Amino acid sequence: MADDEKRHPVIVDTDALIAVANTSLWPRLRKTLNLTTTNVCYHELERHVRERSEYAPDGTRERWIHEGSKNALEPFDDDLNDSFTVVTCVPRPHGEDAGEKSIQTEIEQHIDGYRFAILMDKHGRRSINRAFEDGEETTGKAVAPTFLLYLLLDAGECTVGEFCQACGEMLRGEGWTGYQAIRAAWDAIPVDCSQYLSDELIP
Repeated sequence: MADDEKRHPVIVDTDALIAVANTSLWPRLRKTLNLTTTNVCYHELERHVRERSEYAPDGTRERWIHEGSKNALEPFDDDLNDSFTVVTCVPRPHGEDAGEKSIQTEIEQHIDGYRFAILMDKHGRRSINRAFEDGEETTGKAVAPTFLLYLLLDAGECTVGEFCQACGEMLRGEGWTGYQAIRAAWDAIPVDCSQYLSDELIP
């Protein structure tokens, strides 16, 4: 783990990393984007790999979390890859939402270093957006995990069709199919995916 405190402008929490690492665009995202996470999120991913069975049936939540966590850890564990970095959160939060809280703490302490915070939890995004709004001269925004795929599209590394289909994979795989989740997923993304996805996956 390259724990060198190098901060990239995009910071990602545990659930978002799992969600994106389970999509077909993850290999391209690894080669294209620069991401940071916290040591708390990193250890949550490690715990998921240990505690969730790789032999769980395909299509189960357990298998999804194991596979996504394993995929997500690979670039962070590559000592030659400084595009994916881990920063240490102090004080270290504990409990169920520790990873998400560590993202907020990191942003509050280094607010000028970040442009996007990627997480799905509505309350977490709201709190981080408040922190960004309270910061002087910051233009940061907390957005849903689908936005990572949009950054890939924006960099010209995938087609609109590939982007839309990968968003659909993520939303279905994570079970983010309720009204609020769908709205959050497409917030800040100026792409019309109606040609590629069924109506229940677009706002």
